[in-house]
Amino acid sequence: MVLRFIALIILAWLIGGIPTGFLLVKIVKKKDVREHGSGNIGFTNVFRTAGVLPGIAVLIIDVAKAWAATRYLSTLLPHPEIAGLVIGILVILGNIFNPFLRFRGGKGVATGLGVAIAVSPLAALFSVGTFGIVVLLTRYVSAGSMAAALVFTLCNIIFLVRGTKDIYTLVFSLLLSIAVFVRHITNIQRLLHGEENKIGKRENNGS
Repeated sequence: MVLRFIALIILAWLIGGIPTGFLLVKIVKKKDVREHGSGNIGFTNVFRTAGVLPGIAVLIIDVAKAWAATRYLSTLLPHPEIAGLVIGILVILGNIFNPFLRFRGGKGVATGLGVAIAVSPLAALFSVGTFGIVVLLTRYVSAGSMAAALVFTLCNIIFLVRGTKDIYTLVFSLLLSIAVFVRHITNIQRLLHGEENKIGKRENNGS
């Protein structure tokens, strides 16, 4: 059982690390996305570097792979609810510390969403709505991502109080929010100085 657990968490990390944005931009544009914009391999930088459709494709694939890994790998272990949270964290870490790109990956937003849908779908739904509203009003993807992470945590606090979710889900949501904010420190600094790029602009110093 211990060997299975170790194998599955390594597999989760590797699945999270599948560099969707890097591969798609290489195929579609023959470019290294890391050499453009922020150097990030996530959907926002792909959007700015390669266009709307590749950006959307990266978002969908990253969400789907994270959801599938969390949902199905956890069933291979005892206590799948708790195992799902561990698997989910490893998937997100695989995206952030990418094993295929010298540990330089994304910001964990799309993979975080996929894991969130797997472990707390209703909270994830509220988070997606928050993301859409904030981005629509401000045109800042970074602001939308951080607001969504906060709402996800707040929802799970409410669910815990009402007894519909456990403490483990809340701990996961707190860790996810911390990871999102840490990965957006430079974006926060640019927001405070009025220098953050808005969605729709293609610049070489974006997020």
